[in-house]
Amino acid sequence: MSTAIITTSTEQTLAWGQLIGQFAQPGTCIALDGILGVGKTQLVRGMAVGAQVEDCSLVCSPTYCLLNIYQADASRPGSKTLYHLDAYRVRDADQFAAVGFEELLEQNGLVVLEWASRVPSLLPADHLAIVGTVEAKCSRRWCISAGGPVSQRLLETAASEWSQRSAND
Repeated sequence: MSTAIITTSTEQTLAWGQLIGQFAQPGTCIALDGILGVGKTQLVRGMAVGAQVEDCSLVCSPTYCLLNIYQADASRPGSKTLYHLDAYRVRDADQFAAVGFEELLEQNGLVVLEWASRVPSLLPADHLAIVGTVEAKCSRRWCISAGGPVSQRLLETAASEWSQRSAND
């Protein structure tokens, strides 16, 4: 399954990300791609809100450190830790092996990888792929595809909720 979502503001991008973070099952891998400035990190910030991490204000691009970890809020049932990686500056997949990418996939959190197309061999077969493009100054098109049953359910649920919210706006 694949679909496209259009967001016309930072707030909508955050809201779309929030749905993904809310409905993603622990262990889900999300692969993000798109040009610089398209809003990938804003989308991840929304995912952190939906995953109910302890402090969403800490979400920033991990371009220089490769990995940021946003801890689950232990006081909130259903909260998930979010592992936020960035492959923009990596030479090859071996750099992520050193960070422990495969182990992160087993930690029961959400694993979100920006610039995932630079290290496709790392991605599990069942992952949600999101590619952002700029449509206009404030408008973004998010093309989303599911690579397996877990990501398929996530996409169906989040897209359905997005459609319902959009119809009510």
